[in-house]
Amino acid sequence: MGSATISGSWARLHRLQASFAAVARSRADERAALADARALAATAVPACLRALGGPTAGRAWVVTVLRAVAEVAPDRVVAGLRALIDGPVADDVKLTVLSLLAELGDETATARFADPLAVHKQSLARFESQLGSPADVASAAELLVSRLAPTALVEFVEAFAEACPDGARRLGEELCGRVELDVIARLEVDRLMAPLRLAAAPAIRPQGRPALLTGLRHPDGRAVIAIARRVAGERRWRSLCVLIDATGALADVLYRDAGTLAELRDRVIEPIAVEGYDRVAMTPTSARRLVGFAARRAVALGRPLPSGYYLGRDLLELADSHLQGERSPDAAALLGRALELLATGDRARARPLLELVVRRQPDDAEAVSGLGLCLLGLGEHDAAVRALARAAELDPAWPLHHWNLAAAAHRAGRLDVCADALVAFLARADEPAAATIDAGHHRRVAIARRFVADHRRYAAATRDRPDPRS
Repeated sequence: MGSATISGSWARLHRLQASFAAVARSRADERAALADARALAATAVPACLRALGGPTAGRAWVVTVLRAVAEVAPDRVVAGLRALIDGPVADDVKLTVLSLLAELGDETATARFADPLAVHKQSLARFESQLGSPADVASAAELLVSRLAPTALVEFVEAFAEACPDGARRLGEELCGRVELDVIARLEVDRLMAPLRLAAAPAIRPQGRPALLTGLRHPDGRAVIAIARRVAGERRWRSLCVLIDATGALADVLYRDAGTLAELRDRVIEPIAVEGYDRVAMTPTSARRLVGFAARRAVALGRPLPSGYYLGRDLLELADSHLQGERSPDAAALLGRALELLATGDRARARPLLELVVRRQPDDAEAVSGLGLCLLGLGEHDAAVRALARAAELDPAWPLHHWNLAAAAHRAGRLDVCADALVAFLARADEPAAATIDAGHHRRVAIARRFVADHRRYAAATRDRPDPRS
């Protein structure tokens, strides 16, 4: 009996190893290999770990097998994966291992990478690849909100926006709609999203009629709306059931990522119907209007929205219907992001944002000044003088507008304009608010006085000098 057991284990291990080397596998082959992996348990781990360092094309299958082994021997799988990342394996293998360890509940493992920057970019690209459907985006946003502190979340979104703009835009828009996220963090994410929104968003294709849409209403005013749609290319249905209380506010949500229409009818709709609810006519438009109003009312009452609402609201095409009022104006968010880029020296990226804001709000002195400073840094001195002169005209009481104009005029060789701007600067330099600008204010005042005095002496000498042509 012992010999037969050993022989059977060897046969299972051989078949499992053959599946790692196979170019293509049928579903039957994969089911058999996963059964072998579970039967082998810890015995399969060394073979899986060796295969994990093999060709990238087969790595996803090895990970699937390791998940199956972890169902019966989790400690052995985790220990093997931890040992693997401490060894001489490629960075992309380590990244795969860390991801699998996190999935198995071990989020404390770390690794040393040969090229950390490349790994960071690869990690973000892998994260973006998982943002397929609106439900995937909502799930990722929920994970970030629940796992990261607000500051860390904003830092992640900023890094993600640098590496993967399209994925970051979709994730950021979802985060901007999360009422449970710290309000300051939401404003920061909104600011980061402003330049990404400039890219034309793909047209949203209507989803068509749902597979199931039911409305039920109780005599006491409560209502239930249930909707289900089939997942394209799959034999599963996503469903969302919303309970609205007698005041019209969203009270509870049941969301299912996979199921059948029969299950939804038998386990949810029919039990509710026998509790005194009557069916009412419902269209996608009326359902969207009712649920959107209920969500807004819940938010206004200070109630958190259930996670199922965020995960399933795309079934009703609700988007940000739960938000009260409008978000911060795009121009303000764009200007904030542009000035931040300008402060870090990234003028090439700041310029188109500033130009757009100035086109939208040509009388915004801060935006016009920002554009002028950006042009000055790019060496376009004449254009900078024009912009900064306009900023000083729009907001003459602010001393720095005149100082910045003087700096641009000096670089452009227009000393008369420079001197006039410094005179205007000095005229406002002694005002109480001016002294609080920064520690360099007094130094600027001294420079301005010296330049104006020198320029006046030079101008006087030039006027008194005989003209050699006379």
